[in-house]
This record gives sequence, structure tokens and C-alpha cells, in this order.
Amino acid sequence: MFPEDVGLGLIFTQDFERIQTSKTMVEAGLRLMERYQINALQLGRRFCRCATRALLRTLSPFVERVYHETFAEAARTAKAWIVAGSAPIAQNECVYNVCYTYNPKGERVLVQRKINLVPLEQESGLNLCAAPRELPTTNTPAGKLGVLICLDGFYHELIDYHAKRGVRVIAMPSYNPLPWSKEEAQGWETGLLTGVQKHPNLIGVNPMGVGGFFDVYAEGQSSIVAQRAKTPDGSGYLARAKTKDQEEILFYPTP
Repeated sequence: MFPEDVGLGLIFTQDFERIQTSKTMVEAGLRLMERYQINALQLGRRFCRCATRALLRTLSPFVERVYHETFAEAARTAKAWIVAGSAPIAQNECVYNVCYTYNPKGERVLVQRKINLVPLEQESGLNLCAAPRELPTTNTPAGKLGVLICLDGFYHELIDYHAKRGVRVIAMPSYNPLPWSKEEAQGWETGLLTGVQKHPNLIGVNPMGVGGFFDVYAEGQSSIVAQRAKTPDGSGYLARAKTKDQEEILFYPTP
């Protein structure tokens, strides 16, 4: 399972030489708009939300193709089930934060769009569209799998809905563009960790992105969680990253 926004950087890769000296994501976006002749009406440091979405829609075919081909090949090569984080992908007039899941044959077996958006994704930021409440699942050797992208995992009614349908594993790809302070870490415990507590057969996996894009930087501790009574130390954590800003690989053996 990979973090949220793992495919976001693809919007910059085709024109990296043009944007590599940018100091902020806004500046990089404006340079790309100039490259693709998209009229970015500026007001101070903010630019037209219509132009932002137009840029993402213009780049979406490349982003979607590379995102899909990369993870499909990875799943085939590793013979693994992969929850591929997420990427901004256009559908008609909208751009959604979308997560693809693949089986070991490299087949895309689940598509989850983010339902609840954080400020960075709303009109003053990336101007993504909030998806309707659609919660598909897929069967895996570890049990039925569902995906809740980042903020969606803080809506416990969505966790409950998955649990009622027999979901065994919930993946929650996340990207936290804030410093990982003690208070921030405690706030994140109200999400997936708290949400699985009333479901004894549920395991939650929360891969969190670290690093960033220009002036947008993420920190967080990835984790695998379960009902506290099911964990060796009673903490609710089956595994947890040791750092807040370094790449780590977590695993927990299951029967």
C-alpha cells in the first residue's frame, strides 16, 4: 500500500526543466500554465481556480497513463496486491483524487475516489471535485478490502459501512502537509485507529507520505492498526513507523 498523492508529482515531470527552479507549488503551476497556454488570472499570490482545474485536466491523460502503467507492472512483477496511493485524474469536467488497486496479474480491480477534501484540494488549492459516496470493495487473500483516502478515514460512518459489508482490511492512503507535532499525531489517532476499535475483525493500514513538492511538505507516521485487545501491547498498533520524515516499509505477518 502506497501513500496518498504518490502520483501528484507526475504533473511536473514532463516539463521538469521549466519548473525545477520554482520556489512554490503556485509558481510551478503558473509556469506550467504558461507552457500549455492556460490563462491564469492572478490576484496577488492566488490564481484562478478554473485555470488550476484546466491545467490538471490537460495533464491528466499523461498522469493517468504513467500512474496506471507503473503500478500495474509493479503488481505483475512482484506478484502482489497493490493499493497504489492516489493521483489527480480527470473524469469529464472534474478532477478527482483517485486511488487504483491492482491484483497480482496487474489488473485494476478497485477504483476509489476521495469523498471529503482537505483545504489544499478545495477551490483555493488544487480545485478538485469531491466524489459521491461510492465505496467499492474487492476480495483479496487477506479478506475483503476497502479504501478510504486520507480524510475519508476520519468519517467513522464510512468505516462502519465497510465493516457491515464484511470488509477485513481498510487501506487509508494519506498525505499530511503539516508538521508532525505531538498534537498533530494525537489528532490522527482519532481517524483510522479510533474507527476500527468497535470492529474486532478489522485491520487498518495507513501509509503516510513524507517529503513534498516545492513548498508543500508532508510528515507523518505510517501505521497498521487494529482493535486494542488484538494488539500485543494493547496500543492498537500492530506496526508503526519509527520516524516522521523518512521513507519506511511496514509489515505485520498475518495467519
